[in-house]
Amino acid sequence: MLVRIFLAVALFLVSVTQVNAELIKTGIQESTEFVEAEALSAPQPVIPSELYEEGMKCSCIARFTILDSGKTKVKIVASSGNHEVDCIALRTLQRWIFKPAMLNGKPVESNRKVKIHFEIE
Repeated sequence: MLVRIFLAVALFLVSVTQVNAELIKTGIQESTEFVEAEALSAPQPVIPSELYEEGMKCSCIARFTILDSGKTKVKIVASSGNHEVDCIALRTLQRWIFKPAMLNGKPVESNRKVKIHFEIE
């Protein structure tokens, strides 16, 4: 039996406050330095044995809000079509740990999306 779980860990930034901010001081323009939030721990989902028997190919998309404190809020924004798979994905993603995004050396809130693809043959 083959089980593949692909996490699109190539997370991408959805929005951050003040990314396009420009600071102007006495006629001199300073650049704005932004560093994306970084996943420090990204555990993989555990698939219950009853799902092995069914076999499936599906994916879901989750959206993280990563607070400036590093705490996260996550929700499924595109379902896999299987409620149990969505719950497994959500429970797993709630255990992820992030270093917050930084803007000019200060932590800021940001958003990221993750696609999780389940393939059980």
